[in-house]
Amino acid sequence: MANEIKQVALYIRVSTDQQAKHGDSLDEQEHTLNEYVKQQRNMKVFKTYIDDGISGQKLYRDEFQKLLDDVKKGRIDTILFTKLDRWFRNLRHYLNIQEILDKNNVTWLAVTQPFFNTETAMGRSFVNQSMGFAELEAQMTSERIRAVFDNKIRKGEVVSGKVPLGYEIKDKHLVPNEKAEIVKEIFQYYLETGSMRATVRHLENHFSMTRDYQSVRQMLTNRKYIGELRDNKNFCEPIIDRDVFERVQLQLSKNIRMNKKRDYMFTGLLVCSECGCNYSATAVISRYVRKDGTTNPNERHLYRCTKNRNNVKKCSNKKGIYETTLENFLLENIEKQAEELSVKMQQEPEVKKTKNTNDKIKKKIDRLKKAYLNEVITLEEYKKDREELEALLIPERDNKIAKIDLNSLHNYSTAEFRDGYKQLTISEKSSLWRQVIKNIVVYPDGNLKINFLGY
Repeated sequence: MANEIKQVALYIRVSTDQQAKHGDSLDEQEHTLNEYVKQQRNMKVFKTYIDDGISGQKLYRDEFQKLLDDVKKGRIDTILFTKLDRWFRNLRHYLNIQEILDKNNVTWLAVTQPFFNTETAMGRSFVNQSMGFAELEAQMTSERIRAVFDNKIRKGEVVSGKVPLGYEIKDKHLVPNEKAEIVKEIFQYYLETGSMRATVRHLENHFSMTRDYQSVRQMLTNRKYIGELRDNKNFCEPIIDRDVFERVQLQLSKNIRMNKKRDYMFTGLLVCSECGCNYSATAVISRYVRKDGTTNPNERHLYRCTKNRNNVKKCSNKKGIYETTLENFLLENIEKQAEELSVKMQQEPEVKKTKNTNDKIKKKIDRLKKAYLNEVITLEEYKKDREELEALLIPERDNKIAKIDLNSLHNYSTAEFRDGYKQLTISEKSSLWRQVIKNIVVYPDGNLKINFLGY
């Protein structure tokens, strides 16, 4: 056993550029580990695992997880790393992983710290104490960094290189530049329209600046524009008046409440006949005023080709269709279209040809079976000839499930079905249609074609 070759894993980790300056760079660690293996007669490198820019306090490191997977698969005998803090800086995580290593009979070694020994109780105690100190050091380092940042913020100094639109850095401080006017206009435009979509388009059309909704929302909620950062209310010179900023926040919160998630019955089922894109739905809210002066809002769901809705590359199919119109069409026409499809299927020459060919082959297989049962041919001959015949069978369209669906559609036109249908929720109606419909093609002239599942 002493001469048995051990499969070793080299684990390398660097969390910051500062560590690289102290002799802990990736290249230096890899060189040290490979030199160690060369001096051993019973070691062979199975694989090198490198986590670059990952803290030792984090358990879920990509390469580390791959290493654990290989440990559990029995591919590794020993894990090598340069120092204990390259392995872990969190005592609880270390103990949990050590339990996994013990179960899989895997050992580890910090090659520049050979005094760490987990084979004795004293050695394990020493490792645990060292891990505790490493964790404490990491926490203290994090606290020191946080204290430096807090001090910079108190002095109004920039703590990162990310600069908001409308500002630039001068002498470590944020100062407004010529683009501050763009920021003012965006805040004012959103306040006037209340529309994030319109604001995004305005930014692109008038200033040639492409931003997504999330980026514009982050701009509108960035308190640096009123001069604040964390506890410092005078972090930088403001671009936006506080009153305007707070009114924008109020409008944003209203829009969040209004844009609650809606259930659309036919999402993903409608397909454009011209470009092949899906149709997507929007809520159209109209209001009419009663005689007593009160308003009555009415919400309808309108489906349109996604290309036209998103205003990207226009589609020639401008036909929109309301959910209620589509629903009524299905209830009135689904049985008729199912019957037409059923008749067409029976008349397809290719289907008939396939069926006739397969029927002939199946008869030959039956005769072959009788020949074997009558001891005219041997079992080996029967198996060989049967395999050859079965290979000639032409795959048939799976009509069994589809025919069940088509037959069940006759019930959709009954009064009993429609009475029950009215009691369903939108989600339940959506599920019902998806059990039988693959998609519905929408044509520019308003015609609709139902494609059933299985056909």
